[in-house]
Amino acid sequence: MPKDTRDDLLAAIEEESVRLTNFVANLLDMTRLESGTLDLKRDWIDLGDVMRAAAARAKKLWPDRPVALTIGPDIPLVRGDSSLLEQVIFNLLDNANKYAPPGEPVDIEVKSEKGAAVLAVTDMGPGIPEQDLERVFAKFYRGVEGDGRRAGTGLGLAIARGVVDAMGGKIQAESPIAQGRGTRLRITLPAANPKETLEG
Repeated sequence: MPKDTRDDLLAAIEEESVRLTNFVANLLDMTRLESGTLDLKRDWIDLGDVMRAAAARAKKLWPDRPVALTIGPDIPLVRGDSSLLEQVIFNLLDNANKYAPPGEPVDIEVKSEKGAAVLAVTDMGPGIPEQDLERVFAKFYRGVEGDGRRAGTGLGLAIARGVVDAMGGKIQAESPIAQGRGTRLRITLPAANPKETLEG
Protein backbone atom coordinates (compact mmCIF):
# COMPACT_ATOMS: atom_id res chain seq x y z
CA MET A 1 0.00 0.00 0.00
CA PRO A 2 1.46 3.42 -0.95
CA LYS A 3 2.64 5.63 1.91
CA ASP A 4 0.12 8.38 1.10
CA THR A 5 -2.74 5.89 1.27
CA ARG A 6 -1.47 4.50 4.58
CA ASP A 7 -1.20 8.01 6.00
CA ASP A 8 -4.77 8.83 4.91
CA LEU A 9 -6.10 5.63 6.48
CA LEU A 10 -4.25 6.23 9.74
CA ALA A 11 -5.57 9.79 9.90
CA ALA A 12 -9.12 8.51 9.32
CA ILE A 13 -8.69 5.87 12.04
CA GLU A 14 -7.42 8.48 14.49
CA GLU A 15 -10.28 10.86 13.68
CA GLU A 16 -12.93 8.16 14.12
CA SER A 17 -11.30 6.96 17.36
CA VAL A 18 -11.51 10.48 18.79
CA ARG A 19 -15.13 10.76 17.63
CA LEU A 20 -16.03 7.44 19.27
CA THR A 21 -14.22 8.38 22.50
CA ASN A 22 -16.12 11.67 22.68
CA PHE A 23 -19.41 9.91 21.95
CA VAL A 24 -18.89 7.36 24.74
CA ALA A 25 -17.79 10.10 27.17
CA ASN A 26 -20.94 12.09 26.36
CA LEU A 27 -23.14 9.05 26.90
CA LEU A 28 -21.53 8.38 30.29
CA ASP A 29 -21.85 12.02 31.34
CA MET A 30 -25.51 12.10 30.30
CA THR A 31 -26.21 8.92 32.28
CA ARG A 32 -24.51 10.36 35.37
CA LEU A 33 -26.39 13.64 35.05
CA GLU A 34 -29.75 11.91 34.79
CA SER A 35 -29.03 9.56 37.69
CA GLY A 36 -27.64 12.33 39.91
CA THR A 37 -24.29 10.58 40.28
CA LEU A 38 -22.13 13.04 38.34
CA ASP A 39 -19.15 13.85 40.57
CA LEU A 40 -19.09 17.66 40.32
CA LYS A 41 -16.12 19.21 42.10
CA ARG A 42 -16.45 22.65 43.71
CA ASP A 43 -12.99 24.08 43.06
CA TRP A 44 -12.08 27.67 42.20
CA ILE A 45 -11.78 28.02 38.42
CA ASP A 46 -9.69 30.40 36.33
CA LEU A 47 -11.89 30.66 33.26
CA GLY A 48 -9.05 31.92 31.10
CA ASP A 49 -7.20 28.62 31.64
CA VAL A 50 -10.34 26.62 30.83
CA MET A 51 -10.96 28.53 27.60
CA ARG A 52 -7.33 28.20 26.47
CA ALA A 53 -7.37 24.44 27.09
CA ALA A 54 -10.62 23.95 25.15
CA ALA A 55 -9.33 26.13 22.27
CA ALA A 56 -6.08 24.14 22.13
CA ARG A 57 -8.01 20.86 21.86
CA ALA A 58 -10.14 22.30 19.07
CA LYS A 59 -7.13 23.58 17.11
CA LYS A 60 -5.43 20.20 17.38
CA LEU A 61 -8.48 18.32 16.09
CA TRP A 62 -9.52 20.82 13.42
CA PRO A 63 -6.32 22.55 12.25
CA ASP A 64 -8.14 24.11 9.29
CA ARG A 65 -10.70 25.83 11.53
CA PRO A 66 -9.53 29.21 12.87
CA VAL A 67 -10.42 29.68 16.53
CA ALA A 68 -10.36 33.27 17.80
CA LEU A 69 -10.02 33.45 21.60
CA THR A 70 -10.73 36.65 23.53
CA ILE A 71 -10.18 36.86 27.29
CA GLY A 72 -11.47 40.08 28.82
CA PRO A 73 -9.98 41.92 31.80
CA ASP A 74 -10.88 41.24 35.42
CA ILE A 75 -12.55 37.88 34.84
CA PRO A 76 -13.91 36.72 38.21
CA LEU A 77 -13.19 33.31 39.62
CA VAL A 78 -16.12 30.89 39.62
CA ARG A 79 -16.72 27.75 41.60
CA GLY A 80 -17.20 24.37 39.93
CA ASP A 81 -15.50 21.55 38.05
CA SER A 82 -12.85 22.81 35.64
CA SER A 83 -12.55 19.49 33.74
CA LEU A 84 -16.29 19.26 33.13
CA LEU A 85 -16.49 22.93 32.20
CA GLU A 86 -13.66 22.48 29.70
CA GLN A 87 -15.61 19.59 28.17
CA VAL A 88 -18.70 21.80 27.96
CA ILE A 89 -16.75 24.50 26.08
CA PHE A 90 -15.25 21.86 23.82
CA ASN A 91 -18.76 20.50 23.09
CA LEU A 92 -19.82 24.02 22.09
CA LEU A 93 -16.77 24.35 19.84
CA ASP A 94 -17.50 20.95 18.31
CA ASN A 95 -21.04 22.07 17.65
CA ALA A 96 -19.86 25.34 16.06
CA ASN A 97 -17.34 23.47 13.89
CA LYS A 98 -20.15 21.37 12.39
CA TYR A 99 -22.09 24.41 11.20
CA ALA A 100 -19.58 27.17 10.45
CA PRO A 101 -18.62 27.46 6.74
CA PRO A 102 -15.19 26.01 5.86
CA GLY A 103 -12.40 28.37 6.82
CA GLU A 104 -14.73 30.66 8.75
CA PRO A 105 -13.45 31.38 12.28
CA VAL A 106 -15.24 30.32 15.42
CA ASP A 107 -15.08 32.97 18.14
CA ILE A 108 -14.82 32.13 21.83
CA GLU A 109 -14.86 34.78 24.51
CA VAL A 110 -14.96 35.12 28.27
CA LYS A 111 -15.71 38.44 29.97
CA SER A 112 -17.00 39.95 33.17
CA GLU A 113 -20.56 41.26 33.02
CA LYS A 114 -22.67 42.63 35.87
CA GLY A 115 -20.81 40.69 38.54
CA ALA A 116 -20.90 37.39 36.63
CA ALA A 117 -18.61 35.58 34.21
CA VAL A 118 -19.94 35.20 30.68
CA LEU A 119 -18.54 32.66 28.22
CA ALA A 120 -19.65 32.63 24.60
CA VAL A 121 -18.99 30.53 21.50
CA THR A 122 -20.08 32.10 18.21
CA ASP A 123 -20.19 30.72 14.69
CA MET A 124 -21.49 32.20 11.45
CA GLY A 125 -23.29 29.10 10.23
CA PRO A 126 -26.90 29.03 9.05
CA GLY A 127 -28.24 29.78 12.52
CA ILE A 128 -31.09 28.25 14.53
CA PRO A 129 -34.80 28.87 13.86
CA GLU A 130 -36.40 30.90 16.66
CA GLN A 131 -38.73 28.05 17.63
CA ASP A 132 -35.71 25.75 18.19
CA LEU A 133 -33.57 28.03 20.38
CA GLU A 134 -34.69 26.15 23.48
CA ARG A 135 -35.16 22.74 21.86
CA VAL A 136 -31.47 22.49 20.94
CA PHE A 137 -30.75 21.67 24.60
CA ALA A 138 -33.07 18.65 24.58
CA LYS A 139 -31.44 15.24 24.64
CA PHE A 140 -30.95 13.76 21.13
CA TYR A 141 -32.09 16.91 19.34
CA ARG A 142 -29.95 17.28 16.20
CA GLY A 143 -29.78 20.18 13.79
CA VAL A 144 -29.20 19.90 10.05
CA GLU A 145 -25.85 20.73 8.48
CA GLY A 146 -25.60 22.87 5.37
CA ASP A 147 -25.54 19.78 3.17
CA GLY A 148 -28.81 18.49 4.66
CA ARG A 149 -27.27 15.78 6.87
CA ARG A 150 -28.26 15.44 10.51
CA ALA A 151 -25.37 16.70 12.63
CA GLY A 152 -23.90 15.12 15.76
CA THR A 153 -25.47 12.83 18.35
CA GLY A 154 -27.73 15.35 20.05
CA LEU A 155 -26.02 15.01 23.44
CA GLY A 156 -23.42 17.79 23.59
CA LEU A 157 -25.77 20.68 24.36
CA ALA A 158 -27.93 18.60 26.72
CA ILE A 159 -24.82 17.76 28.74
CA ALA A 160 -23.68 21.38 28.62
CA ARG A 161 -26.97 22.51 30.16
CA GLY A 162 -26.82 19.83 32.87
CA VAL A 163 -23.28 20.78 33.92
CA VAL A 164 -23.91 24.54 33.78
CA ASP A 165 -27.12 24.15 35.82
CA ALA A 166 -25.23 22.09 38.40
CA MET A 167 -22.69 24.95 38.70
CA GLY A 168 -25.50 27.44 39.38
CA GLY A 169 -25.30 29.06 35.96
CA LYS A 170 -27.41 29.22 32.84
CA ILE A 171 -26.85 28.57 29.15
CA GLN A 172 -28.82 29.94 26.23
CA ALA A 173 -28.70 30.04 22.45
CA GLU A 174 -28.95 33.29 20.49
CA SER A 175 -29.62 33.39 16.74
CA PRO A 176 -29.28 35.04 14.28
CA ILE A 177 -26.13 37.03 15.06
CA ALA A 178 -25.70 39.06 11.87
CA GLN A 179 -27.32 39.23 8.43
CA GLY A 180 -29.76 36.48 9.31
CA ARG A 181 -27.02 33.97 10.12
CA GLY A 182 -24.92 32.73 13.01
CA THR A 183 -25.41 31.25 16.47
CA ARG A 184 -24.03 32.27 19.84
CA LEU A 185 -24.10 29.87 22.77
CA ARG A 186 -23.76 31.91 25.93
CA ILE A 187 -22.99 30.65 29.44
CA THR A 188 -23.41 32.86 32.50
CA LEU A 189 -21.79 31.70 35.74
CA PRO A 190 -22.04 33.43 39.12
CA ALA A 191 -18.80 35.05 40.31
CA ALA A 192 -17.16 33.68 43.42
CA ASN A 193 -17.93 35.39 46.71
CA PRO A 194 -14.71 37.36 47.46
CA LYS A 195 -14.95 36.62 51.19
CA GLU A 196 -15.41 32.90 50.52
CA THR A 197 -12.44 33.00 48.13
CA LEU A 198 -10.15 34.50 50.75
CA GLU A 199 -11.27 32.05 53.42
CA GLY A 200 -10.92 29.05 51.05
